[in-house]
This record gives sequence, C-alpha cells and structure tokens, in this order.
Amino acid sequence: MIKCAVILFLWFGLSLVSWGQGALAIKPKVRTIPIDGYAARVNDRVITRGEVFETMRAAIAKLRRSYHGSELDKKLEQTYKQTCKEMVNKILILSAFETMGGTVPDQYVQDEVQRIIRTRFKGDAAMFEQSLANQKMTRIDYIERLRDDMTVGIMLNEAVRKRARVTPSEVRVAYEEQREHYFIPEKVKYSVILINKGKTPQETAKKRKEATDIHKKLVGGADFAEMAKKVSEGARAAEGGAFPWMQPKDARSELRDVLHSFAVEKVSDLIETKNEFFILQIHGRRLAHYQSFEKVRDGIKKTLEEKEQARLKKRWLKRLKQKNYVIIFDL
Repeated sequence: MIKCAVILFLWFGLSLVSWGQGALAIKPKVRTIPIDGYAARVNDRVITRGEVFETMRAAIAKLRRSYHGSELDKKLEQTYKQTCKEMVNKILILSAFETMGGTVPDQYVQDEVQRIIRTRFKGDAAMFEQSLANQKMTRIDYIERLRDDMTVGIMLNEAVRKRARVTPSEVRVAYEEQREHYFIPEKVKYSVILINKGKTPQETAKKRKEATDIHKKLVGGADFAEMAKKVSEGARAAEGGAFPWMQPKDARSELRDVLHSFAVEKVSDLIETKNEFFILQIHGRRLAHYQSFEKVRDGIKKTLEEKEQARLKKRWLKRLKQKNYVIIFDL
C-alpha cells in the first residue's frame, strides 16, 4: 500500500521542481519514499516515480476531492499502479513501432496541432501557447508527446481495432442470451387528487363529502388538473396532481390496481385508505415489452467490439512484454 509519505507528496500537489529536490522531510516513524526512485524499467528505459506522479496529477486532484483517509490512500495506490502500467504499455508500443521502422511524418503532427488549436482553443494560437506555459511545457515537448500519442493510436488501430471483428450471428446470439436486459416494464402517466381524512370522525365525514363532491364534478367533465390545483392536499397539487411516467409498482400499494387496469383519461372511483381519499386519472400507458433486435443491434455490436478489442489488446501487450525486458518495482 502507498504509505503516508506518498500520500503527503500527492496531497500537497508537489511540482516536478520539488520532486527533483529529493525526499520530503516528515515526522519520525513514517517511511519516506524518495520521489526519484524507480517505478519501472522497459529494456534500457527507466520510468521514475516522479514521472508517474506527474502523469497522474489530474487524477490526484480529483481523488482528493472525493476521498479521504485510508480510502484516499487505497485509491491513490490503485491509480499509481494503473498509471505506471499504462506508461509501461506505451513504451512497449512505441518500441514496437520503432522496431518496425515506422515513422509519423512531421506534417501529420503539425496538422494535428492545428486541428487541436481549432477545436479546443477556438482557433486562438495564443491561448494554445498559454495553455502550454501553464503546464510548464514547451511546444517541442508537446509535439513529441503528441507524436507518441499518434503512434500509439496507429499501432492500436493496426493490432487491435482492425482485427476486432464481430459477426451478425454473434450479435443476434448476444441479444437472445441477454434479452432480459432489453425488457421495458409497464409505465403509466397519471394525476392524483388527495384529500386528507382529518383526525376525528366529524372531520372524516366532512372530508368524505368534500371528496365525493369533487369526484362528481370530475365525472361530470370538470378539468382534472385545474381541480387538483384548487382542492388537492397532495405534494403535487401545484402541478395539477401530475406525476411523471413511472412503473405502477413504484406507486402506493392502494393505487396499483387502478394504475394497472384503469382506462386512459377516465376518472377513477373514489379510493379510500386509512388516512386519505384519492381520485386518479390515467393520462397514458406504455405496456411492458422487449426492445426489438433492430433497435438495440448497433449498441450490442459496439459492446461486443469493445470486449473483443480489450481481449486482443491484452493478448498483444502480453506478447510485447514477453519480447522485452520489463520490471515494475514495488513501492
């Protein structure tokens, strides 16, 4: 587990300048982890802990906002290990590209820089340069990082994406095997007028007559929403008693039978519970059904392709590691 020393490094957001000054002085009995220690090695390329921490800088800030104490410790450890692993993988991919004699033409990189300025910085080159300055990065450093990222993208496309094929029959089989995932339950849209019974028999009798009179007016053609705004004592009176689309099972148990079976736009009978009187009107009903294969086919195909890409990528990286000297150092 990343110990307190690492947490302190990350908590205070040390810059690379401070990392280069050696270990942080901390209280006794807490292990100090030199920031310039080795994180990993790929052939003759060494990855330092400082490089890992710098790469995960944005993730550190996000984790600090969401977690604390031992939970933060655990999340930081997981992020450190994952970041280090991804950096190792990137070096392996770049090495494989170099071994193949591959190159990314300078013009391609410059074109991508211009595309980024247009799309991310609204065509403002000065804003782009300021962003680099804020990150303490030169344009040359940025271009080289971009070239590496483009190289990784090219290699992944050739070794993984182009090879991840999914047949129509595989998509159909996945749909049939996971059909329950595409089940759409019954939903209804309705409005309610609620009248509280009161606390005494006299109040209940008065409220019953009130509810009965309201019901007669509704059956006679009075507008339900307007009536609800005037007389309902429910929480949604201001909205005309209207509820959004919902499953009948999520409503109060005393109302479910009406929601399941009552005709659309009809006014229900007066429904009496222990403490209230209810009057309902159903505005719409969506019957339970399964989404059609045609509607979900593209989504299923995309999911299967992503799974296949993940499998091929894992297998490809495993082969690259077997062909190279790779070691990840413990903290």
